[in-house]
Parts: sequence; C-alpha cells; structure tokens
Amino acid sequence: MKKRLTAVLLCAAMVLGLTACSGKESSVETAAQTTAPATEASLAEGGAKTPQDFKKFKIGVCEPQAIDEVVIRRDYYENYLASRYNVEFVFSEQCKDTDDELTFIEGCADAGCDAIISYRSVDANQMAQVCEEYGMQYVINTARIPEVDGAFEGGYETFQGSFGADNEHVGQLCRDWLSSNASDDGSEGFMITSSLAFSGNIQHLETAIAALSALQSKYNLTFEDTVENLAKTSAPIEVANDKGINIYIYPGSPSGMEGWLEGVSAALQTGKYGVLIHSGQSYAQTAVVVDEVEKNFDKDIKVASIASMSESLINAFNTQDKFGNSSLNMASLKSTSLVSSMGFISVYNALTGYAALNDSSENEKRTLSFRMWSLDTLDQINTCANWDVKGGDKWIMDESMINQCLGIMNPDLTADDVQAVYNGMTYESTLERLGK
Repeated sequence: MKKRLTAVLLCAAMVLGLTACSGKESSVETAAQTTAPATEASLAEGGAKTPQDFKKFKIGVCEPQAIDEVVIRRDYYENYLASRYNVEFVFSEQCKDTDDELTFIEGCADAGCDAIISYRSVDANQMAQVCEEYGMQYVINTARIPEVDGAFEGGYETFQGSFGADNEHVGQLCRDWLSSNASDDGSEGFMITSSLAFSGNIQHLETAIAALSALQSKYNLTFEDTVENLAKTSAPIEVANDKGINIYIYPGSPSGMEGWLEGVSAALQTGKYGVLIHSGQSYAQTAVVVDEVEKNFDKDIKVASIASMSESLINAFNTQDKFGNSSLNMASLKSTSLVSSMGFISVYNALTGYAALNDSSENEKRTLSFRMWSLDTLDQINTCANWDVKGGDKWIMDESMINQCLGIMNPDLTADDVQAVYNGMTYESTLERLGK
C-alpha cells in the first residue's frame, strides 16, 4: 500500500490525468456514501439534526510538534468533543517528515477513519491527493500560502480548506505594542527572532515583517532591503538603516537547532538589544538566557512573543525579573480550543453534509481564521489560566459556541456566519461568558 502511495506522490500529474478519465469520480462517490451519510438536500428537508442522528465518525489528528498545546488539544478532542459529538479521535506520534505523515494517514485509512485534521501543512499538496484516494476528508492548519496552492486548486472533493490565525491582525498587535513600549529614539536596540519565517511559516513571517515595519514607521527608518526580504533571512543579520539603530534578525528555533540558544545569549550579551521579539513560541527557552543577561549586565530587556495558553506562559508572567517586571511583557495569545475547534468544525460539517460551509467561492475552499489576543497584565493571564485547561470545564470554544458553527443544528448557516462567530471571540466576550 505504501509503495502505491509513494508512486502516487512521485507521479501526481499522471495520476490526476488518469483519474479524470477513469475511476476518480466513482471512488469519491463511494467514500461520500460511507463518510457523509447525509446530503445538504436531505438535511434541509428534515431540519436540524443531532450528532446521534449520524454514525460514529473517526477522525485522525496529525501533529508535527510535541509541545504543551498538543497535550491540551488531545484532552479537548478526546475528553470534551468526542462524547458530545459522537466521534472518535486517532492521534499521531510526532510527525517530523513526509514519511511519518504518510504512515499515519495510511494507518488511519486502515483503521477506518473518515477524516484527517493535520497540523502539519508542509506536504499538503501531496496529502490532499492521498486523502482523496482514501476518501477521507482533509483540512490543514495554515494560512493560504503559495506552498499549499496545489491542495486548494487540485479539485479534490475531500479537501476542506485550511484554518489558522489572521496574520495581518497578529502583525497589528505587534505594531501596537512596539508603538507603546519602545523609546522615542530607539537607543535600546531591538532583536527579532524570526523563527521559521525563512522556511515559509506565514505566521512567523508576518510577525517579523510587522516588527520591522513598526520600527521603520516609528523611527522613520530607511532600510537597504525590503522588510519582506529581511524577515525571510536564513542567516542572522544586522539590519542596516539610516539612523544607526541596532536591529538584529535572528532566524531559527531552539527545537532541533544546535547552538540556537547560545546565539541568543551571545547577541544579548553585546548589550545592543533591550527589546526581544519572538515571532514563534521561544520565550520559555530564552527566559533563563534573558535573566542571566539582565543580572550580569544590569539591563532591563522587554520581551514580547506569540504564545498559547500553557503552564510555561503562566510561569513567565508570574516570574519577576530583577527589575520587578514579568519575564514576559506581552503575549499574542492563541487559544488551543479555539484553534482546535476550527479543524473539527471543518471536517464535521463536511461529514454531515455541510461541506459548503467550508467554501469561499463556488470553486474553492476557504481559510477559516481567528484573531489572537494581546495580553500584557498578570490579571489577564491568570484569568486565562482558568480556561483551556487539561481536565478543566471552561473551554474558550465550548459546546455552546461550536453548536453555532454546525450545519446540522443550523440548516440556514452560511460560511460567513461561521467566520463571524470566530471574529467575535475576544478576551472581553469570553470573560463575560466564562467568568474568572
């Protein structure tokens, strides 16, 4: 079976041509009969349904990382959503490469899975075709970027689009924070860890671009290259500018990159950088380094980062540095249940006959997006610490919110209605609904 899949991936163009002439239509039809027992027409006739009106769906979850967010997501799926929506989840080990993901998807197909939610989008173009062959619904966690165009434009009936952060909004949060917290002359200096922007991670890229753009605007700087090219650098660079302000782009991450933390330490020890901006979630790993530099050089370093709710984040805000400040000054927070619910809703609507809720236009699937929250006070973080907790009962995207996004319960629901639910999920609205 795996050899056949490998051949499919290597000869994608040939397979697409052949399936258009023979067999693709019938294989998808058979899959639809087993994985989506209701059609939109039949549901409209019968009105609203409940999860118990359908067979028990089985959904595979592909994870490329082993971090706190993954642990919380598994608890949310397995112990909260599964019983409420009559589904079973199958979880991968850490899928580090193409072979890992192929093996997992193959195992899911053998286990009778109806859908795949993948948090690894690197090989989405190929995996969309593989899932089509197996008749499994497939959705990916990424923004719409050129690297996944093949999945969106391949005409796959089982591909249900993507979901992820509104990266322009993430960039704006970064710009707002810098505008309020950076000095008038920029003399403190700025270090930006651009994470995996160089390898195509759109969120890391947008955050790095936003940080550079904010500095450029605040200090009326002229760079020798575009902010896009600077943000995508694969090697550490000093960003030359006409005002002589110290700006340093440092790509990579502490995961699997030997010497990365040592590089952060060396840069901060020069004393040239008083603001550290993480476009990824590296704040926990760099906390010790920052603390050592602050103590040894008597220099207050402000830190801002993308973050998920976790023990690491709570500890960071509740840990004071030598100057009496939290070790993390600002977090652009993404809720684990919020992100995880998007993947679930996308495949569940498809399986229950409401695939049109994943459409952006007549011929293409859309990217469902959410907006991160900017949190910079201990009270905000400690409040969020009671939400999206493993084994807890206060999920930011709880049953009442998910039900608003399901076609079976709202037959007249539109794709815009679903997006509106996510756009309305703010810290303030969640506090009002869930309380502290």
